[in-house]
Amino acid sequence: MINIYLKILDFLYPLFNRLGINYYQLRAIVEIKLKMDNRRTRFNQWNKNQHESNSTFYLTLFLYFISSTVFAVFVYASDSVTAVYSVFFAFLMFMIAMSLITDFSSVLLDSNDNAVLLPRPIESKTLLIARITHILMYLLSMMLALSLPTLIITGIKYGLLTAITLFFVCLLALMLVVFLTNILYLTLMKFTSEERLRNIINGFQIFMTFILMGGYRVVGNLIDAKTFTTSVETKVEWWHYMLPPIWMGNSINTVVNHTVDAPHFIFIFLTLTIPFVGLFFLNSGFTNIFSEKIASIDNAKRTVVSPRQVNNKDLVTRLAKTFTRTSIERGAFEFVWKMTARDRKFKLRVYPSLAYLLIYPIFMIGASRGDGTFIEQIKSLEEKKWVALMAVYMCSTILLAIRTQISQTEDFKASWIYQIVPLSRPGEVLSGTLRAVLVKYIFTMCIILALMLGLVWGVNMLDDLCFGILAIINIDLLTSIGMSSELPFSIELKKNGGGNFIKNMLYIVGAGILAIIHYFLMQVPYVIGVFGLLQLALALFLLKKYREVGWEKVTFE
Repeated sequence: MINIYLKILDFLYPLFNRLGINYYQLRAIVEIKLKMDNRRTRFNQWNKNQHESNSTFYLTLFLYFISSTVFAVFVYASDSVTAVYSVFFAFLMFMIAMSLITDFSSVLLDSNDNAVLLPRPIESKTLLIARITHILMYLLSMMLALSLPTLIITGIKYGLLTAITLFFVCLLALMLVVFLTNILYLTLMKFTSEERLRNIINGFQIFMTFILMGGYRVVGNLIDAKTFTTSVETKVEWWHYMLPPIWMGNSINTVVNHTVDAPHFIFIFLTLTIPFVGLFFLNSGFTNIFSEKIASIDNAKRTVVSPRQVNNKDLVTRLAKTFTRTSIERGAFEFVWKMTARDRKFKLRVYPSLAYLLIYPIFMIGASRGDGTFIEQIKSLEEKKWVALMAVYMCSTILLAIRTQISQTEDFKASWIYQIVPLSRPGEVLSGTLRAVLVKYIFTMCIILALMLGLVWGVNMLDDLCFGILAIINIDLLTSIGMSSELPFSIELKKNGGGNFIKNMLYIVGAGILAIIHYFLMQVPYVIGVFGLLQLALALFLLKKYREVGWEKVTFE
């Protein structure tokens, strides 16, 4: 595959030469970067067995190809050229931009090669274009995977000329996304530090994962199928001139329907000129600024920052003293609380699920698709108490996800510290970990759920919320006491054995059975309150037993 990329690069030699770039230096840098890519793991929210190979990337391209067939079907069935191609370009540009931000940000902003390349006689222009060209090799493959089904259907339905035009416009969309993303990076680097910039990128990753998990529900409710089945083109509005996907959709419409008027000429002009204007700025004034910012990031890494004095009366310390009993529990509580706030990959694996749970009730409202207003649809849920129970017991999946992920880390070899400290009962560390998770995540989710349940179903559902959360905690404690457990941040990422699989299955089945029992108990007055007190007593007893867990129940790498 590398040879194919280099052949494409050789074909573009006249362009690079005309831009004043040392092509042979650029080719050597890109070739080395492509070879080193096999050692880099790409963004994957599940982080499943990411070996040092390109198989993950090829699988991603195949999945992109399969998912893009949906738009090919829309193109074939739709009579509104502007609408369907505007949506297609919006999808294409969104996927490329999010991949550039989430997957290749570490490549574009990497300053480690400065120590090797900057002392050499290499211009900053050549170095930046080499970085961007390296990324474009992969983005071009992604663009082809995302657009190939639509290109095929376009050629069949509208002819070869339209398909060639569509491919050319897709290349322009790719150029525009790269330019806009670099402008975004430069703006962020101007106003934020390196650490905050990486946190912002991590936020984009979480947002992308959340969109992939739940966005289809929103899109399904927003899109009106009539827009794609009618042959009447939508009226051009002023804000259409601000959205590149609409420029490109109207440009394709001009080729298909031979629409000739002033608005479509403007759309074609914007489509053809703005990407090249961006390329000109990227090649002229942008390269030196970007290289200086990259160098400043490198200097920021070397700056020694004096440690901040910890205030013993901060929120975490007060919470630890409130919810723990021993000093070891307190230390584990503070350690887990702070590590979960700093570990970006932990947040990437867990936070999308938290966000999905928060909007789950809204999804359920949208799923009803009634003819009434939004308020009327909410009122219609008052009789569907099973929806509220589903929202409550979905907390079990959140707790399971956090408990599974909190033991995993890339720096698992540092777990030797657990084995050399004078710790007679690791159960105190496990208990402090659980308490931190419950306070930071589950109790916070309970407050939000209490507001949602109270607004829709009334305050009578609050005792059901307490019963359900206590039931979930008891299931977690029973499975943790009865089977092996892992200390926080002590296991290599995704090294789960069969024992964990059985434990997770018991957890899920137990939560499902309790949810069914809970639903039938709701039919009897005052029963939930009585059984809730029994659940509380059981939880306190199991917490005490969990604190007494010995080393024989702990799993290490």
